[in-house]
Amino acid sequence: MNKVGQEVFALDIGTRTVAGLVVSKQGKTYKILAHKVLEHESRVMYDGQIHDIEAVAKSVRSIKEDIEKKLNKKLEKAAVAAAGRALYTVEAETERKISPFMEVTEEDIRSLETEALSKAIKSLAEKNKQGDFDNYYCVGFSPIKWFLEDESLENLLGQKGSSISVKIVATFLPRTVVESLLTVLNRCDLGLESLTLEPIAAGDIVVLPGMRKLNIALVDIGAGTSDIAISRDGSIFAYGMVPMAGDEITEKICEEFLLNFDEGERVKRELSLHETVKFMDILGNTEEFRTKKITETIGPIINELSTKIARKILELNGKTPAAVLMIGGGSLMPGLPESLAAHLEIPKERVGVKGREGLTDIQGCEDFTGPFSVTPIGIAINSLKGAHLSSYKVYINEKPINILAQDNPTVLNALLYAGKSSAEIFGRPGLAKTFKLNGKLKIVKGEMAKPAIVTMNGKNVDLNEPIKDGAVISFLAAKDGKAGSSKIKEYISEEDKISLKINGRNFIIDPVIKVSGRTMSPEEEIPDDALITIEPRDMILSDVFSIISFKPEGMAGKLVMKINGIDAGFADPIKHNDEIEIYWENLTR
Repeated sequence: MNKVGQEVFALDIGTRTVAGLVVSKQGKTYKILAHKVLEHESRVMYDGQIHDIEAVAKSVRSIKEDIEKKLNKKLEKAAVAAAGRALYTVEAETERKISPFMEVTEEDIRSLETEALSKAIKSLAEKNKQGDFDNYYCVGFSPIKWFLEDESLENLLGQKGSSISVKIVATFLPRTVVESLLTVLNRCDLGLESLTLEPIAAGDIVVLPGMRKLNIALVDIGAGTSDIAISRDGSIFAYGMVPMAGDEITEKICEEFLLNFDEGERVKRELSLHETVKFMDILGNTEEFRTKKITETIGPIINELSTKIARKILELNGKTPAAVLMIGGGSLMPGLPESLAAHLEIPKERVGVKGREGLTDIQGCEDFTGPFSVTPIGIAINSLKGAHLSSYKVYINEKPINILAQDNPTVLNALLYAGKSSAEIFGRPGLAKTFKLNGKLKIVKGEMAKPAIVTMNGKNVDLNEPIKDGAVISFLAAKDGKAGSSKIKEYISEEDKISLKINGRNFIIDPVIKVSGRTMSPEEEIPDDALITIEPRDMILSDVFSIISFKPEGMAGKLVMKINGIDAGFADPIKHNDEIEIYWENLTR
């Protein structure tokens, strides 16, 4: 929800610089009331992680005090962002066998996603030295591909097949990154207004709503690293980092022209502003070169950087994106966009450098401009829109679980972040049994799983119930359903049996049962995928002797055999409801 009329103090704490600005929401526009950019006095950050708390806090404090003087007001809270380079992305894939005769349901899909995310969390926990998930926040996940058997599909809902699978990418943020940001704020007497991720903040204002269905790579080229975020279908689904950026270009300039680092940094910045650049080398010589000459000299390092960025984009996206948007101070390097376009094999017009100039709804402090300004402005607007990450602490079976989420997290999210598996949460329905009986397909459904019993603050809740900070959740794991089970006798009808009356006693004769060519008893369990035939027996009179107890030894006289009162022989056929008589007739009477 937009905080109309409210102001926010936003901080972008980068590897080389810290930018601070105060932005006010004014109707449909945003106004920058004051800003300040300050370079760190020394190397205090590496790869998005604060290494020197006190030095970073000193820079933030200086910015805070300067803006407070400009606006004549005290700043009490700050909106900050975690660097994209600090994120971990973990891919996970899971497959599930299903009945080929049942449609895939929403619950099947949700359970499959949950199982894949459980695998991602377990994978990260195993890589962690402590072997648990407590050192990370899961800040989101997105399906990359769905599969029905071996075929990739856009949507599994309503499909039929023998197996379904999904491949997801899950994103995690180390707890130390968040805690170091909070410590810096605390050192400067600042509370936390909001926390977001740098790629999300930049993407919110660079990738406009009408563009978000497109497959776009957002590349933030800073001093130490080049951070990459890939958007598709309305959201950012993958993050990556190349450990190379503007500093390597500066170092190459210093090497080629014998400059100290500060002078090399100044020359690099001048390349995008002037046709010629004048500088003094470490020997005291003053030189002046055309910009084109300098960029040609450092061409190999520009080519190397663009090659690495292109490879990472293709690795994350799996294909060439529709376009690339570049932000950050390093994106201004002449020739870099063209080189990146060439390595991605896309038209150079599809690689653009975005700065504040294209943000028509941003006003004030017109000197705060260029691609460097995008992320800090995005942090401020993200906070004013209420789209930032929120922190929750809940207790599941008395164990504390920390959650960091942009959307309202649910009970299901909490259970997943606690390491509960899909089987524990949903249970697995018993597999259906399928077989053919006399050529006709038969299906025996498995039992449904008994889902987990979940209560929150003492009340039974649905898995989609939003959680609140401090919630106490009780969890009793689900129970799997039993697989479909059936015996052959359940499929024998009265028509399949033969009823006989032998010497006044009634007998029921079972049919001939064969399972995949093997004769079986009616009491046996039906195997899965069996081919079953059930046929009434073809019987002759001699078969009766295997049914009744009849001992001819020692008997005298004539053996009499009758079917329905008519004399019969051993080979005469018998059929359903026949009456049979077999006895010895004494000839001596």
